[in-house]
Amino acid sequence: MLFRIIHETKLSYTSPVAETVFEVRMAPPTDEDQTNLGYRLRTTPQATVTSFRDGMGNRVDLFNVSKPYKELVILATSYVRTHRRVGIARLDGVTRLGEGQVGVDAYELLFPSPLVDQCQALDDFVATLPRPGDATSPIAYIESLMDAVRGRLKFETQVTKARTPVSEALALGKGVCQDFAHLFIAACRGVGLPARYVSGYVNHPGEIATHAWCQVWGGDRAGWVDVDPTTREFVGDDHVAIAFGRDYSDVPPNKGLWKGRAEEAIAVSVKVEPIDRVPMEWNEWSQPAARQGMFQSQRMGNMSQSQRMGRSPYPNQRSYTAGLHQQQGEQQQQ
Repeated sequence: MLFRIIHETKLSYTSPVAETVFEVRMAPPTDEDQTNLGYRLRTTPQATVTSFRDGMGNRVDLFNVSKPYKELVILATSYVRTHRRVGIARLDGVTRLGEGQVGVDAYELLFPSPLVDQCQALDDFVATLPRPGDATSPIAYIESLMDAVRGRLKFETQVTKARTPVSEALALGKGVCQDFAHLFIAACRGVGLPARYVSGYVNHPGEIATHAWCQVWGGDRAGWVDVDPTTREFVGDDHVAIAFGRDYSDVPPNKGLWKGRAEEAIAVSVKVEPIDRVPMEWNEWSQPAARQGMFQSQRMGNMSQSQRMGRSPYPNQRSYTAGLHQQQGEQQQQ
């Protein structure tokens, strides 16, 4: 499938702020599952963008805004063609998950990470899970893990935040796709299967903001198998990956620092639109009407969603000090 993705983040401040250092992970990679046919990033105020690869190989766009401003808008536009080999096909003929040697990169994904932390509730949950060799097939086993996660968490918005660890989500018994992904990863690691977090987008009616799912290591033959524990499915061509990490803390769509005496508010809007072809010219950058209404909820129907978040929940962002403040993150939720 061919998609056009418009991802806009708007940060507003009650007073002018400055000396911003900002990282953005919004560029879809090109790999065996998808092809990036074009990506552009625009900021207002305008800033020079430098790109580099992080430790996981994800593209990161870095920019600074030194002059004072009260509003920062980040607009990323991408054209992506997906051609994913679905996990069921990858696992065809595989008799046991994780067969073969675990590579150095995957070995790290067997251990706890900042947001997939260890706690008694998680240990108790993992103790109830079957082991990879107990199931009739790898497909059935992965489905059983998804069922266990969905049996432990109830989907509910606005109960967790971008930096909520899996231990807190377990205590609440509820969360969003980000929390479902973290618990599925914890389950996999608990039974000895490397698993990693995937940040991206999904073309499903009713979705808001960015989406999160997982990859579990299927072994030398299958490779990484994409699984969406929130919807209990093996990921297909409706999902567009952006970045991969141990958990959300490795791959936030936006992360930064700013300096000033102000409160911060964030609004995020994402439009995922199936299209027939990439246009010869990208009119989004020259026609203001293309951006009109991006922050008006449901104005663009099922393919466009808007998420509004209130004032910063972090105490240091309400303190009105002139020091450095951490910018709010976009929680990935369905």
